[in-house]
Amino acid sequence: MRDAVGKLLAFLGALAFVAGLIAVAAFLLGLGSGDVTVRRTVGALLGAAAVVLVPRALPLARLLGGYSAIVYCFLFMPILVVVVYAFNSGTNVADFAGFSTKWFGRALDDDTITHAIARSVQIAVSSAVVATVFGTAAALALAKAGQRVRAPFDVLAFLTLVVPEIVIAVSTLIFFVNLSFTLGLMTMFLAHTVFNASLVMLIVRARFVSMGSTLEEASMDLGASALATFRQITLPRLAPAILAGAMLSFTFSFDDVVISNFTSGAGHDTWPLRVLAGLRFGLRPDLNATATLMLAITLVLLVSTALVLRRSARAQKASADALVAGA
Repeated sequence: MRDAVGKLLAFLGALAFVAGLIAVAAFLLGLGSGDVTVRRTVGALLGAAAVVLVPRALPLARLLGGYSAIVYCFLFMPILVVVVYAFNSGTNVADFAGFSTKWFGRALDDDTITHAIARSVQIAVSSAVVATVFGTAAALALAKAGQRVRAPFDVLAFLTLVVPEIVIAVSTLIFFVNLSFTLGLMTMFLAHTVFNASLVMLIVRARFVSMGSTLEEASMDLGASALATFRQITLPRLAPAILAGAMLSFTFSFDDVVISNFTSGAGHDTWPLRVLAGLRFGLRPDLNATATLMLAITLVLLVSTALVLRRSARAQKASADALVAGA
């Protein structure tokens, strides 16, 4: 009980601290523009008091915990609102008239939405399969390559993940246009695969390097060929990482907006692009239902990936403990 009260006080203290910072910033902005009112002045004084007193009243660890809770609320409350209003029986998205699932049925009765779902699944599955194959092959090759060979590929892989997605989308569009590609499903598939292959490569290579080469060397010493060693030793141990990479590739391709928007062309909207296009004409309950369905699929895949990685880590630890005990 005391712990719950402490967390609540930390949340309220962090909220007061953030509100104080906002009040002081608003006063300074108003002071710079000459728009200073009594309300802003009083708010700035109270905010300054909160900024000074809250860190003294609460330990830093609890204050940071409360701030983290505020950040998570800020991030996930809008998503929760969308999910709740997806079950609204009324047509007004700002007024919850009652619980109903009718908008899910109406969304799935819309041919433009179902066709967009089919395109998203087709592109995501194809991209995940190809990216997993190429990413796994690259991970195995680079893990055994020298530093001079590996460093340039590492830079390219990390650049793919670090560079803002809008930059990748624009450069990909220019690349396809210069090569006279017709924008459509193929260009989206190629753009997604390049990004996903880098992701799979990093995941699989991290697993391959961490598991060591002891069992592979023992297998070769016992007379197994390189292919038999890979099939019977390496591949089963890499399977969780490969599966996790494939799931993440599917997820990133399935809900991608920016790259798809630049490389889709006319008449090839994916599921996220269909939702984005519908929002341009205003909020509707069927769009809330569509977004909720997409969120549910994404969360299921992400949770499955996390479980696979956790199980892989436990299996690796158990294997290491067994080897130590056997020695």
